[in-house]
Amino acid sequence: MLETLVRHLTMVRLTVAAALVLSAVGCAGLIDDGSGGLTPEQAEARKAFIQKALPRFIESCTVCHNGSRADIGFLAGTSENQIHDTIMGFDPQVVNTDAPGSSRVLTKSLHEGPELLPEQASDILQWINLEQAAVPDPGGDGGPIFETPQFLPQICTDESMPGSPTCPINTISLDDIGVAGAKISFVAQAFGSALYLTELRLIPGAGGVYIEHPLFVTWPGDATVPKPDSLDRFFNVKMNLEATAAPEEQLIGGGLAAFVGFVASDKITIHFRVAGLFKTDDGGGTTVAAGCKRLDSFKANAQTSFAQPVAGAAQSCISCHNAGNAQSAVNMVGVQAADDAAIQPACDQIRTRVDFQAIATSGIYLAPDPANANHPFKFNATQLAAFKANVDKWIADEQVAP
Repeated sequence: MLETLVRHLTMVRLTVAAALVLSAVGCAGLIDDGSGGLTPEQAEARKAFIQKALPRFIESCTVCHNGSRADIGFLAGTSENQIHDTIMGFDPQVVNTDAPGSSRVLTKSLHEGPELLPEQASDILQWINLEQAAVPDPGGDGGPIFETPQFLPQICTDESMPGSPTCPINTISLDDIGVAGAKISFVAQAFGSALYLTELRLIPGAGGVYIEHPLFVTWPGDATVPKPDSLDRFFNVKMNLEATAAPEEQLIGGGLAAFVGFVASDKITIHFRVAGLFKTDDGGGTTVAAGCKRLDSFKANAQTSFAQPVAGAAQSCISCHNAGNAQSAVNMVGVQAADDAAIQPACDQIRTRVDFQAIATSGIYLAPDPANANHPFKFNATQLAAFKANVDKWIADEQVAP
């Protein structure tokens, strides 16, 4: 099972010089190791949290995440054990005991706060590994395991014709995890050392579908040691779809993802924190990609790059993405308009092609990359760099927008 095998996962090294932010949380030492009523494994994990992980969180994270700000207080509490319970139960999940190295507390890069230093990340990862070892055996009373069978993606070689023999649409049934008729679908392309998925959708069955936290996992070589998505990019995804859900509601995280290190010839599985039929007790909502929040920055920095050819380029993005198959892939109609009402829908669409967890591998950059054999138009390296320099300014503003 994934819970056991991913213990072999090695940590993705995090490197950047960051200032340390010191903050007090009302604990200055080992007050209570929380061992009462815990198994030996749980007690060892609790001790590692208090002695190794918590001091690191205090150094870099508590000033923002101590509960003083709404919705991000995963370190709230007045004692070590309270803070431990908060972070372990936080929603959306920031500690992933299925794949410790992909936990959001480790993979969150430079944001409003600093990126973790390597030694900080190492101590936190040691703690999470012990938490994983303390999880009850999934075959015992640890609850159901929601993981699809292994699946070998069919690769698209002509992205202008999705659904054709040269660009098959992959489907992974969720029947085996108890969600009859539901499935995950996507178009897969091989791009260098990454598997690039577009049109990534959760399609409900007759009873609808509900999922939390899908985690993509590749099974390299002999298929004995899995390799989870190191970014755990869908950690906060919750989707609750009725059978009649519209296509735009079905998109998972905007509908695209570039999984660096996933080889096209290797099988994949998808693990879910929760999977089941449509829930009727929460209003029938679904998680849909957020719209463009910084239209002012888009207009100032990125609009021209999409609407007009980059210097030396034969055409612009809007040359294709205002009609036909290209429009259905990313609808940029209105990006060249003068009024906000027309620009906003185009900005919303373009935003769905930005991977805020790995900006450099966003769809808007991978598609026209000169190394992409599948896209009909490509920049050269100089043109792509100029395009990215402008668009990155908008993405940076969009990323930190409230």
